[in-house]
Amino acid sequence: MNRLKLLFFAVFALLYFIQPVESQQNRARDNYQYLKLLPKYNDAPMIAVTRVDFTVTLRDGTILDALKFIPAGTPPAGGWPTVIFVHGYGDNKETLAGFAKAQAEYGYYTTTFSMRGQGHSTGLSNLISNIEAQDMIEFANFIKLDIANGVNPNNILVMGGSQGGLIPYMACSMGMNVKTIISALAPPNFASNWIENGSIKMTFLWTVEYTPDTARYSPVVERMSDWVYSNKKTMWDSLAFWLPQGRDFMNIITNNRIPLIMEGSWQDKFFNASGIIKAASLNTNSVFSLYLGAVQGHGGDHSPTEDTWHMQYFNDWFFYWLFNSGAVPPNASYDMAYTNFPENGQYWSFKHDSSAVPFSQLTSPYKLYFNTSNRLTTTANGNSNTRTSVRNQVSGGLTMQEAVNEEFTGTTFTSKFKKNTATFTTSTLTSDLKWLGTPKINLDYLSTASTFTQYNFQVYEVLPSGKQKLVNRLNYTDRNYTANSRRSKNFEGQAHAHIFKAGNKIRVILTNLDTSPDDQWFLGTNPFVLPVLNNGYNYIYLNNKSYIELPVVNSAADVFSDASEGNENPYSFSLSQNYPNPFNPVTMINYELPVKGIVTIKVFDILGREVSTLVNEVKDAGSHEVMFDASKLSSGVYFYRIISGSFTDTKKMLLVK
Repeated sequence: MNRLKLLFFAVFALLYFIQPVESQQNRARDNYQYLKLLPKYNDAPMIAVTRVDFTVTLRDGTILDALKFIPAGTPPAGGWPTVIFVHGYGDNKETLAGFAKAQAEYGYYTTTFSMRGQGHSTGLSNLISNIEAQDMIEFANFIKLDIANGVNPNNILVMGGSQGGLIPYMACSMGMNVKTIISALAPPNFASNWIENGSIKMTFLWTVEYTPDTARYSPVVERMSDWVYSNKKTMWDSLAFWLPQGRDFMNIITNNRIPLIMEGSWQDKFFNASGIIKAASLNTNSVFSLYLGAVQGHGGDHSPTEDTWHMQYFNDWFFYWLFNSGAVPPNASYDMAYTNFPENGQYWSFKHDSSAVPFSQLTSPYKLYFNTSNRLTTTANGNSNTRTSVRNQVSGGLTMQEAVNEEFTGTTFTSKFKKNTATFTTSTLTSDLKWLGTPKINLDYLSTASTFTQYNFQVYEVLPSGKQKLVNRLNYTDRNYTANSRRSKNFEGQAHAHIFKAGNKIRVILTNLDTSPDDQWFLGTNPFVLPVLNNGYNYIYLNNKSYIELPVVNSAADVFSDASEGNENPYSFSLSQNYPNPFNPVTMINYELPVKGIVTIKVFDILGREVSTLVNEVKDAGSHEVMFDASKLSSGVYFYRIISGSFTDTKKMLLVK
């Protein structure tokens, strides 16, 4: 068999399906570079094809607008190999028409259709749900009957990405019977991914705000953007309840019997690749192959080398299933590509790898603790109450609608919202460290904000020059929080495979606004998740309960240059400025001691009269914090003074009631 592909059409596919990125909606739309032409299965010249536009009336009267390309001439025994292309959300049949035509000229019967509520199909979109999956089943059954035009009902491939990958996978889990499918950028828990750990992704808001010329929504979906914009817990509860309903389908994928390729991008700005990893562990009743790495679309990095590998990957799979030739595919195959330096333009480089066993069998957890003096260490700080904070500083009645309208930039937004960060960095790596899988954060936290509080963690690799590049992130929003209550939480972040190189460092940045220059080509000035607009200080306690856990392949040896980094004494005598300042009526005062000793901290009024003794006892070396409650005092200027051994310092604070 001739596996050569025509270069013209490969280039055509690359150019035709690139989507512009100058608007929010265009950034949210899929591109189709993951769709490569399937192989030409004989040496015959390209075949003339006829386009036929048609409709399919569904069970509820909804009419799907569809097209098909029929090759001229006599089909092979059983009919032409048949391909159903499924478009991404907000697109329509014309998006894939050129690609379907080019593929049909290779000797395939090809077809595609507009999803309900999209393009010229009637009905209302239910946002990638079991309703659309039932539509897919009915459409596939309709196509199987077109034997007169050469369809092969027993040799149908269905392929697509995002919505186009989710709907076929869901449909097969609901009983659709085809030969094989490819499901790209499509974790079965995708709806929960959009609001993962209580954090609402920007791409979800983009998707549910399409105008009617792009997507027309069912009543529940129509309300979802209003729930996002609200700062009321009841509105969040509605979103958290309704969004997964009829959309997440992890619980039924064991019903699937159809061979499939599952693949995703580590840097997917819509869906967490961890959902695809979880699906692989549950997909026990069908043959599958998994790939995670450089899958184009949803904001993932591009890789020419991985694109080349992809072509052969698809070809081998489809030759076996559609043409009964080639090597027998394994029951389960795990391929991945690690991101790593050096950069390839604005993107990471990728290093391909594979495994015969699930990723979880290759890795072990590796903990790095958030520590004092901006350190990320392999051992924890021994003082359980030492803490640091990131202030969520919001003023002027800033609303989410206002922030979104300004794309989280400009004079109005920046005057009302201040991005703040806390940084934690390791010592230098002495050997490579390979992260593979889903990271976790364990968090010991407290906030002065009420109802909603948010913690966004970004993971970077840092070069000796100081240049840093974003690897991925972990986000958590507590949507049922009581101010000043100390809590703990363990949560997962975005799955990834990355090689941290020897000589570099790992940095984790805690921030109240999850933006990064490395995201701008896709997200623009928008954050990965929508921020919380509540004023307050968000604390994390720097102890053995606050750490990031990476699943790593080579965790046996210490890979950092300073083996005693967690035991060194980083402290010196210091007295920090109280915060908040001005305050009403409570403020916090931090201080550090290099050695154990007696500490006294007193507060004086502007006349020098002592008004309170905050500390008068022996304290261990380390970082400490004390609260000053001035509820019984009048507004005005006050001073606080520390004395410990020969060290003394005084600072001013302002009480405003």
